[in-house]
Amino acid sequence: MKRKSFIALLMVLLLVFVSACNKTDNKEAENKANEAPQTESESKEEKAEVRSEIRYAIWNTPSGIFMPLLQDVQQDGYVNSVVYNGLLSLNNKHDLEPALAKSYELSKDGLKLSFELRDDVKWQDGEAFTADDVKFTLESMAHKDYTGELYSLVESIKGAKDFHEGKADDIEGIKLDGNKIDIEFDQIYAPALNNIGTAAIIPKHIWEKVEVKDWEKQTDMLNNPIGTGPFMVKEFKAGEYVKLDRFDDYFEGTPKMPAFEFVVLNPDTAIAEILNGAVDVAEISSFDKDDFKKLEEAGIKTVHYPTPNIQYMGMNNKNPMLSDVKIRQAIAYGVDRKGIVENLLDGHGVVINAPMVPSLPSYPQEGLTNYERDVDKAKALIEEAGYTLGSDGIYEKDGQRLSFSLVVPLGNKNREKTGPIIQSQLKDIGIEISIEQMEFPQVMEKVVKNRDYDTYLMANTLGLDPDPKPNWYSNSDWNFVGFENAESDKLIDEGLKAKDNNERIEIYHNWGKILNENVPWLPLYAPDIINAYNTNLKNYEPNTFCDFYNVANWDLN
Repeated sequence: MKRKSFIALLMVLLLVFVSACNKTDNKEAENKANEAPQTESESKEEKAEVRSEIRYAIWNTPSGIFMPLLQDVQQDGYVNSVVYNGLLSLNNKHDLEPALAKSYELSKDGLKLSFELRDDVKWQDGEAFTADDVKFTLESMAHKDYTGELYSLVESIKGAKDFHEGKADDIEGIKLDGNKIDIEFDQIYAPALNNIGTAAIIPKHIWEKVEVKDWEKQTDMLNNPIGTGPFMVKEFKAGEYVKLDRFDDYFEGTPKMPAFEFVVLNPDTAIAEILNGAVDVAEISSFDKDDFKKLEEAGIKTVHYPTPNIQYMGMNNKNPMLSDVKIRQAIAYGVDRKGIVENLLDGHGVVINAPMVPSLPSYPQEGLTNYERDVDKAKALIEEAGYTLGSDGIYEKDGQRLSFSLVVPLGNKNREKTGPIIQSQLKDIGIEISIEQMEFPQVMEKVVKNRDYDTYLMANTLGLDPDPKPNWYSNSDWNFVGFENAESDKLIDEGLKAKDNNERIEIYHNWGKILNENVPWLPLYAPDIINAYNTNLKNYEPNTFCDFYNVANWDLN
C-alpha cells in the first residue's frame, strides 16, 4: 500500500518549505576543523568549551526516510532540510532566492518556468550536480510506480500525465540545454515557482540504480543519504539521534560547525536539557510561567514566532455517524477550544476555524462560524440528526450509541492533555469518547495507512503557499479523512490556475468557508513556536517557514 503522510503540506510542505531554508550567505566560512586539536592533558572544562557540534532537540524519532521524495514524518523532514537543497530557497523574509539555480524566470503567461543552474555544485559523494538530476527528480515524482505524495507538484507539466500513465518515456515539457532547464505547463500552475523551485533535488546517479517501486525498501540508502546540503548523515540510531558531519565542499561555503546532531528528547525534560547545556536548541512544549522564569534567570534565550503548524481533531467522514455534518458541527460546538488555548497554552496561540495558516492572507478573516462552546446548540444538532438521549447520558439512534475512539499520539504534552479535555467536554453534550494513546509511528500506521480510526489528534504543517490540493481534493491519497465535496474541488482547481495573487486569495477565502461549514475535521489551534537556545549560538534565525534558515552559518564558537 502507498506510504501516506500526514505532516504536511504537510509534507509537501515540510519538503517544500523546511528543506528550502538551509541557504547561507557566508561564502568564506571559517573552517573550524583546521584548528589545532586539543591534547589529552587539557582539562575536561577546556574541552567542554570547544564544541564540535550543534545539538538540536526533537520530540519524536525520525523513521530514517532521509529522502525528501518519500519522507512522511516531520522529523525526517528536519534531517532532509540540512542534507538536501532545492533550486531556490526561502530567506528569512520569506522571499525566494537562488540556491542550486543561479537564476530563474517565469514567463508572463505563467506557462514556462526556466532555471539556469550553478556549475560549482557537488553531491556529497563528490559527483557533479547537473540538470539531469533535476529532470530525474521531477520525473520520479510523476513515475507510475512512485509511492510518495508529490505527484501534484508536477502533474501540470506538459506530458506529465502521459508519463504517469506509462504512455511516454519521459515528460515532454521538461527540456534541458546544458545547465539550463525549461519546464512547460499544459495550464497555469500558480504555485509552480514556489513548489517546484523549492522542492529538494535527489541524485540521479544514486537512485536510478533502483526501480522506483522498490525505493521504500532501500533501508541502507534511505538511512545514508547523498545530498548537496551543508551536512551529511554520519549515523542514525532510531529513538536516540541522527549525527551529521559538515560537507566541506558545500557550494555556499564550508559550514562553520564541524557537526550537527538531532537528539530525540522527552519534551518533559527539554528545559532541563537546555539549562544544563546538553542541547543547544529545544522547542518548549510547556508554557508554564515558572519554566520561562528559569530560562530567563539562567540567561537562556528564547525566540517566538508564528507557527505553520495547526493542531486539529480529525474525523473519519466515512464513518456512518461522522458522515453526518450535524454530528461534526455538534462536536465543534462541544469543544472549548478557546479554553484550551488560554489554559494549556497560557495564551501562546490562536483558535482557528479553517485548516489554514492563520497568519497568512489566504486565511479568511470574516465569514467563518466561530463554533464557540455551546452545549445546548450541540445537543440540538445531535437531536436534529435523529438521536435521542439515553439513560446513561449518551445519545443513541437505532440501538447504536454515539460513541467514538480518539487516537492521541504521544510526544506532544499539550496534545496529550487535550485528549481528556475533549473526552470530558463531549460527554457533556452526550457523546462518548474513549482515548487510545500510542506512539507516533503506530498512529501513522493506524490512521494514515490503514484508515482504521474514528477520530484522532494530530498536527498539520502547512507551507507558505496555501495550495490545499494534497490534503483536501476528493481523490487525493492525503485526504485520509475521506472528505468529498465538488464545490471544494472546483475552488481548489481555480486556485491553482489563478494568475493574480489577489484572485487566489479570494478563492481560498471562499474555500476556507466551505471547510468551516462542513467541519470535515475540527481545527483546534495554532500554537506559537517558542524555542530556547544556547546563548552562545550565533546566526540562529528561525522563522515561521524556515526552522533551519542559514544553518551552515550557525556557530557556537
